[in-house]
Amino acid sequence: MVLLVERLCLVLRRVVSGAVILLFSVMMIAVLVQVGGRYVFNYSIAQAAEIATFSQIWLVLLGAGVAVARGQHVAIDMVPAALPLPAARGAMIAIALVCMAFLAVLAWGSLPLIRMGDFQTSPALRMPMKYMYFCLPAGAAYMALELLLSVLQRWDDPFPPPQPEDAEEAV
Repeated sequence: MVLLVERLCLVLRRVVSGAVILLFSVMMIAVLVQVGGRYVFNYSIAQAAEIATFSQIWLVLLGAGVAVARGQHVAIDMVPAALPLPAARGAMIAIALVCMAFLAVLAWGSLPLIRMGDFQTSPALRMPMKYMYFCLPAGAAYMALELLLSVLQRWDDPFPPPQPEDAEEAV
């Protein structure tokens, strides 16, 4: 079971990481076009602003899953790390269940938006908004999968101490 989830996540991580890089690049280009249009040609390019906004929204929701995969979300784990192994496992499961519940509410709550998005279009691009709203359940599902894998991988050591390279990254 763990091996299957790990393989699935490995493929998904590569795809999502590539998508995050692509979205960041598109966002940067759109912002540069918008700035160039305003200050060089004295003309605001609404499509560029909308592309940058939509790229950033998808980037944040997919990037949150990448952060879960790398263990880079902010966490206060001093108390659960001091617990004995069975209690630490229980704390890890409780934390994961609360996170999963939030992600389930996020995904479930986005379904009416997606249905409404069939009838809405974005102002500048005239794109159906359902494609923008779909980032909510997609991001939540990816984060939930990474969270599940994190629990499975950390079962023997639920709250490991930070590694020296982690300390350098935090600075």
